[in-house]
Amino acid sequence: MRATEVFTPGSYPTHTYVTRTEYGLEDRLRDGLETSGQLVSISGPSKSGKTVFVENVVGPDRLQSAVTGAGIAHPSDLWDRILDWMSVPASEAKSSRSARTLGTAVEVEGEAGVPLIAKGKAGASGQLGHRSEAAEEESRGRRGMQQVIEEISDSDFVVLIDDFHYMTRDVQDEVAKQLKEAVRQGVSMITASVTHRSDDVVRANPELRGRVLAIDFAYWEPQYLQQIADIGFGLLNASVDSFAVSHLVKEASGSPQLMQAICLNACFEMDVRQKLDVPTSLAPGSDALEAIFKRTSTMTDFRSLVDALDTGPATRGTERKTYSFVDGTSGDVYRAILEAIAQDPPILSLAYEDLTARLGDICHGEAPVGSSVISSCQQMAKLAQRNFPLERPLDWDDERGGVLDLPDPYLLFYLRWSTRLLES
Repeated sequence: MRATEVFTPGSYPTHTYVTRTEYGLEDRLRDGLETSGQLVSISGPSKSGKTVFVENVVGPDRLQSAVTGAGIAHPSDLWDRILDWMSVPASEAKSSRSARTLGTAVEVEGEAGVPLIAKGKAGASGQLGHRSEAAEEESRGRRGMQQVIEEISDSDFVVLIDDFHYMTRDVQDEVAKQLKEAVRQGVSMITASVTHRSDDVVRANPELRGRVLAIDFAYWEPQYLQQIADIGFGLLNASVDSFAVSHLVKEASGSPQLMQAICLNACFEMDVRQKLDVPTSLAPGSDALEAIFKRTSTMTDFRSLVDALDTGPATRGTERKTYSFVDGTSGDVYRAILEAIAQDPPILSLAYEDLTARLGDICHGEAPVGSSVISSCQQMAKLAQRNFPLERPLDWDDERGGVLDLPDPYLLFYLRWSTRLLES
């Protein structure tokens, strides 16, 4: 067994799937799919294992999971993708044949050798004719939702529409209407979206209220992330000490997918590329852990976004104030905020008070405060939305008293462990 088979950040974790039994999520999904006329809506943070969860419950052979809201510009695109999965051709040719007899009445005198007419007596009459056959070919295209209903309604197949929130609002409105009809006629369907867009499908069609089972995911607790490490390293005959595993768990920030990536890179750094011949205890120190995390950061590239956040919006003739940081570098308020986010411990939601406290810790001398911090966070949220409109990897929430959110744990990990913030 190889490490790449055990830890699989990009695919289904056959050997290291962990069930969070206390929530009963698997049973709720099964019950929802078995309830006639009900659409299942799953929401949760980015990289929290929603797709893997569905695949585990439904089974890969029954699940149509190649459908994503990204790129669906028209409702027909959705049904075309499902029909693609079914290998239904784009068009079908139907042939039909017809036959008729053409003839002319003739009078036969005496014996005559007229084709198709037996020799007759004088005065006999008959039909001179021949058969004509015509072939007609009719081409018929796909029939969208109705064809999907005919093919898989009341079957064991399940359609998962991942990233439903990627569709524009007007497309969502029409798709939601069609989903209501599809599930009413027996097609098992699931939508998945990020937490802050969890009610998109119901908002798109209020008539779905009462017909949608909502299953809410959350970031994973440390004990479940630790199970991924314990199971996986155990399968490779490696026993990694609790100090190191706790650091791996902390850096995963509640994401099972990121935990898989960190554990895989730990195997590479510790040269555990396949199952060891004998049980071996491993205790990577702080230098080894740093190497593991830096190696993992190469799988979490957010350079274009961080470049935009670091630069900030265009200035209008006034140079921004420069702050000196305790690590010997310097930068403006935008760089200072990114540096503050990257500090220990890793936190995905920073309240204004916590953010300003971190800014005070990283700055040598004066630090950004007050309206400068708030307006800069607002601008960074706008830049993130402009550069990644569908993902919203960074957000600023004024309604909660000022909270800087990083919904994607991979962005936080990139800020903490890539070399991007070391660049001038």
